[in-house]
Amino acid sequence: MEMAGKIYVTGDVHGRAPDRFKIENFPIKDFLDKDDYVIVAGDFGLLWNNGNKEKNARKWLEKQKFTTLFVDGNHENFDMLDNLSTKEWNGGKVGIVSDSILHLKRGNIYTINGKKIFVMGGATSIDKDNRIENISWWRREVPSYREMDFALDNLGKHNWEVDYIITHSAPDIIVENHMRYFKEYDNSLNKFLNLILEETTFKHWYFGHYHLDQSTDKYTMLYNKIIKIK
Repeated sequence: MEMAGKIYVTGDVHGRAPDRFKIENFPIKDFLDKDDYVIVAGDFGLLWNNGNKEKNARKWLEKQKFTTLFVDGNHENFDMLDNLSTKEWNGGKVGIVSDSILHLKRGNIYTINGKKIFVMGGATSIDKDNRIENISWWRREVPSYREMDFALDNLGKHNWEVDYIITHSAPDIIVENHMRYFKEYDNSLNKFLNLILEETTFKHWYFGHYHLDQSTDKYTMLYNKIIKIK
């Protein structure tokens, strides 16, 4: 018998939650409840400048029947994320936007509706030269070595075995071998994700960042689609 709670994943929202989750894009949403989860694989963008449009979008999202979880991407206001109150939730720490909008923090492993999920946010902005530091771009977009060490320690405690991995960026080898439209910049995060790929046993890996919906039997790149985890 299938567990009641469901988990869906989508790609970069960039602050446009009412557009992404409108009924024609996500018709199942009216049949969900707060024990069902939608995970945004980075670039959530609803904590950016705290303007009225953004506040209204958060209020709209809070009223939806499902619970929203998000991994941070590169286009986030990390000052706002870092200032969120935190709590222990399903095996890891989360940032609290509201009762039904939670930030999944880097390197944590959460047990959500019986599924063990490892998350790692962050990516490199290819447009950072056109942005202003600490206003529209933050150096913290790339995980620190401390965050990477925490992730490795956490995976070790779980014997390097999870059900799913959800990140914003992707290992170089996935992009090169399976998502041939893109060539990721070689940096510490992508090399780190290669290590995670090599050492971890998992069923499926979901990621955003590349603004394309594309899938193989083991990896799914998400942008506009909202899909139930396999």
